[in-house]
Amino acid sequence: MPEGFFSPWHLLLLVVVALIIFGIPLLILFLLARWLDKRLQGRPGLRVSILGIASGGIADVVLSNLLAIPVVIYVIVKYDPLHSPNGAAAIASSIHSSPWLYGLQLTIGLGCSVLGGYFAAWIAKHDEPLNGLLSSFLCVAIGVYSVFSGKDSQPLLIQIILLAAAPAFAFLGGYFRQSQRRLGRTLAQ
Repeated sequence: MPEGFFSPWHLLLLVVVALIIFGIPLLILFLLARWLDKRLQGRPGLRVSILGIASGGIADVVLSNLLAIPVVIYVIVKYDPLHSPNGAAAIASSIHSSPWLYGLQLTIGLGCSVLGGYFAAWIAKHDEPLNGLLSSFLCVAIGVYSVFSGKDSQPLLIQIILLAAAPAFAFLGGYFRQSQRRLGRTLAQ
């Protein structure tokens, strides 16, 4: 494999192409969800937006996976874990053994939780922190499955902390959206 093939420019190009391929259909899906949610807003007493929560949860997981692709490619090129006896599990082991790679992976995941919560609150247009918090359902479900199936190599305490972090950061995304809306109303007056 040529050495220059995995230069930063090629990795950036890979991310841009992936965002275009997956981003356009997701944008259409999100616009459709927003349109459908407007039609359901007329019900009094409804505090949660099912479409907002589902869209935010899907956005969180899809963006986390898309943005993790360059990290995984970097690990594959740098450490060549696919030729080890553990195979794909060696990739996760390589990421967890490097503090900066693990920090980058956590930053991507938690940042995407904030974006998912923001997106859920943006679609909901009401009770933003609640809808943002509930958008973490998919991350929490994947995390609970990982804990009970024993597929994660991290200590149980770290897994539990990360399970609690996803809803907290999604709540933060909803709170950011609520603050943005309030600031917009204040500036409009």
